Amino acid sequence: MASQARQRKGKVPNNPPEIDVDLPESASVARIAAGQPTPRSTLGSPLTSHATYKRSGVGDLGAGPRRHISLSQVELLPWLCCMAPAIFLFATYAFVFFSVIFSTFLAELVTALLTLITWLWISNLSLASFAGVFKMRQAAAIDWHAKLHEMPLDARAGLKHIVLLPNYMEAEKMLKETLDNLARSRLAKSCVHIVLAMEAREGPAGREKAERIMAEKKHLFADIFATYHPQNLPGEVAGKSSNTQWAFREALRRYGASLSKRDLSRVFLTVADADTLLHPQYLSALTYQGLLMDKEERSWTIWQPPVLLVRNIFSVPALTRTSSHAALIFELATLASQHIFPAFAYSSYSMTLALASHPEVDGWDVDVIAEDHHMYCKCYFAALWELSHAKKEHEKQVGDGNEIQLVPQVKMLKHVAEAVSYLVESTEGYTASLFARFQQARRHTQGIVELGYVFLQWFRLSSSIGFMKVPWRTHFSISMIAAKMHTIHVIAVAQCFALILLGVFAVGLNLPR
Repeated sequence: MASQARQRKGKVPNNPPEIDVDLPESASVARIAAGQPTPRSTLGSPLTSHATYKRSGVGDLGAGPRRHISLSQVELLPWLCCMAPAIFLFATYAFVFFSVIFSTFLAELVTALLTLITWLWISNLSLASFAGVFKMRQAAAIDWHAKLHEMPLDARAGLKHIVLLPNYMEAEKMLKETLDNLARSRLAKSCVHIVLAMEAREGPAGREKAERIMAEKKHLFADIFATYHPQNLPGEVAGKSSNTQWAFREALRRYGASLSKRDLSRVFLTVADADTLLHPQYLSALTYQGLLMDKEERSWTIWQPPVLLVRNIFSVPALTRTSSHAALIFELATLASQHIFPAFAYSSYSMTLALASHPEVDGWDVDVIAEDHHMYCKCYFAALWELSHAKKEHEKQVGDGNEIQLVPQVKMLKHVAEAVSYLVESTEGYTASLFARFQQARRHTQGIVELGYVFLQWFRLSSSIGFMKVPWRTHFSISMIAAKMHTIHVIAVAQCFALILLGVFAVGLNLPR
């Protein structure tokens, strides 16, 4: 990711040392290609099935060989950070509840404050979504592939796209539609490699389905193959994150020999839900935009298309359709408003292999639910940890590390080429569809744990380098990540709870006795 140049022994450098001089950017890929364990391989990997750890949890091992940061650690700080989101939420519930009982004025004041914050947040999203629509329409008029084709051949050399499609029990017809749509990209036959990330627990039927799909669609892409994520691996949580990590490992094993010789910042890795239709120009547009950046900037960038849940908007129940409208506004708004509150990776996103295989990242964690938010946060802190290591190393060599500032490096770009996806729906009828949406919403709320992960990373980083040595700009940026998560998962829910409770209490007081 940083230059592979090394400082000569016995010579005091005048400039800050190169980052990760002892870990070439292709080292992780080369180790996997050679069948060797990486610094952060999980027990679930076929490369490290012999590995053991003297600690609880093996999936979220903290993104790197130098340190283990995980909410599953049996220590006081990780436990407190893990409990922090629940403490925030239920403490707010309790405060509102007892305020309603003992002081109606205080309850009304708290409810008004929560409503004001929610209103400001929603108003900002609503206004920004208009600008988002305008930006998306402007981008739709651009022929991104033509602009990419106009670039010099040497600028486009070494390009490769790997698309991971994690899925479980998905309809064969829908998977074929997704592949047909990906094949609409004019890069498909030359440099797009598809990984069908299947779950082994589908059994023989799943393997047969994958074989039929690959036989029918293999001529559309540079390559296509399937992976089968085993079930009940130690330390894993069944879901998209663990499946994606398995597919990522298998892709590196399949392409490792060639990837270890490439510039990994020119290899783009895209994770997409199996029902997501990326814009036909999405891959060309992100390639063009990425190649305009220098290697360092490109390596720390994540691209995120606005995911529009509209494929079946007219067949789902009205309550489910309402959630689509909310998601639509949220996604469009982030195209235009990212200056204060950062955008997170959501559902379908892209990054370079240089970032995904970086020693401080090393793929996806296998014991998390919100794989997209978690991956963004892990990459964000990975850049800061890399800088902190360089800062400490420089202090050892010259006694002063002030030249290296721990400022955010990871940039989340909301791509203007949209992706469309399905709302959750059941074939068993209206009630079953509503229940399926409830289950999905409950699963999404489990993403609140990422607030605790941010706190843990923040505390560990501050204690490692010194709180005052972390620039206030960085503290502010991290606090905005935490504030956005808190607003989405705590304030919005607590405001709804407060309104309902206060309304029920007010009605109760006015009942005839």
